[in-house]
Amino acid sequence: MVMLTYILRRVIEQSKYPIFNICNMFFFSDFPCKFRSLRKEVIENDFFSEKQKYIYMELFSTAQKHYYSFSKFAKIWKTSKYTYYNNDVDLCLKPLSLYPESQKVTLIHFKKKYVFRLTDFMNIWLRSLTKNKGLSPDPRYPVNPYVNKPFRKHHLYIVYFKLLDSSFMIPLLIQHFYQLNFNITKFELVNYPTLKDCAINNYLQEEDDTTLFLDIIHMVETFKIELDYAYIDSRLPHNQMKNIVITMKHFLKDFLLGTLSCNPLTRELSRSSVLNGLRCFFNRFTLYGTLQYHGVSCSEPPFVEDAETDIEMSSGISASELSDTEL
Repeated sequence: MVMLTYILRRVIEQSKYPIFNICNMFFFSDFPCKFRSLRKEVIENDFFSEKQKYIYMELFSTAQKHYYSFSKFAKIWKTSKYTYYNNDVDLCLKPLSLYPESQKVTLIHFKKKYVFRLTDFMNIWLRSLTKNKGLSPDPRYPVNPYVNKPFRKHHLYIVYFKLLDSSFMIPLLIQHFYQLNFNITKFELVNYPTLKDCAINNYLQEEDDTTLFLDIIHMVETFKIELDYAYIDSRLPHNQMKNIVITMKHFLKDFLLGTLSCNPLTRELSRSSVLNGLRCFFNRFTLYGTLQYHGVSCSEPPFVEDAETDIEMSSGISASELSDTEL
């Protein structure tokens, strides 16, 4: 027997109403959902008069009051047994004592109490929602950085309501996640276009220079006719490769958005931006990316072996992704 059902029966036995008049509530079941059962068996039951419904609602409210009292007592008893995690600084290594209580939140996770600064938790949360695998979104629940285990849904509700009481601006992605009842599958489905653009930005920040260099070679190759057959030589040494990545990364961002973004307007504007930018760049630096421009001898060993194969297989832009939205 579920707890609320047991409490309700004890309330009925001690009520002032004759048991015959309220026997229907004696067989009330709170499985699978007590509020759904109450609506179906009492509120929407046409065989009960308004007076009967009032009596049944009164009994249910009394049982609920006792149920929440027991729940609160159990929570107080359990939390009193838990100890705080041995940490007195935030994730920026600043003492937590410097911040007011309105900017901190305490969460119980795996029988330990953790104190977080709200802005730290918000950053962890936002980064988890915008997580990516390569150029594909991969949103996840935020993870406790101290034990590397994901938080649960009730933790997110606690933090969200704490943020509402604070003066901090809640990011739109977190607001959308809350509106979807913290359902990660629905969140990815509804916000996929935004998450795709975030995945592109994260990819450019986190991917290694080798992969980005190959993506840049592919980008220039894509526009070779418009750029009068300009190219980036794959035999450049490592230091020159890093300089090229730094110089042309902003072009690569527009290229990826113009190729993979789910927003057709973003694709069109980004494609025009990268094409115009590359035209101006190579008109000014005609031989940029060649061995001659960078003063590299042809006798030096190439940076990438079998460059043509590597460009095609670059993890930056797969052939399947490019085939969906051609430039």
